Amino acid sequence: MQYTAGEAAKATGKNIATITRAIKSGKISASKDPTGAWQIEPAELHRVFPALAQVLQNDEMQKDATSPQEQETSSNRALMEELAVLRERVRSQDQLLADRADQIADLRTRLDREGEERRKLAAILTDQRPLHMATAPVAETAVLPPRRSWWPWRR
Repeated sequence: MQYTAGEAAKATGKNIATITRAIKSGKISASKDPTGAWQIEPAELHRVFPALAQVLQNDEMQKDATSPQEQETSSNRALMEELAVLRERVRSQDQLLADRADQIADLRTRLDREGEERRKLAAILTDQRPLHMATAPVAETAVLPPRRSWWPWRR
């Protein structure tokens, strides 16, 4: 009995595209029937792709071949590797948080410094000096002449 491409895919646990690609590349020899469907000999198919039942059986044999102690050791090893990865991830997150905290503190000090500068400049621009400093250079008795317009015809 020959397999079609779909039956071959089910028998090996592969995709139909994988089977047809293997046929087209020459890994598996197959012929087309009058309807255009691929006809594959089982021996030819299983020469390249093992049968799904054999793969499952081999997996079960390998699981049975390992002792419970070896299985526990391998699972412990996998858990230890996962724990190491997670610890490294936590370490990197802590470093990121510390960097961001430093950046926030730096930005706060800059903001405070700029606020002080802004207040000083606003005081200078609006002449908000203390009264004894604002009147010190000008004498009280000095009277300024009236201001003249620079346009002569607008007197």
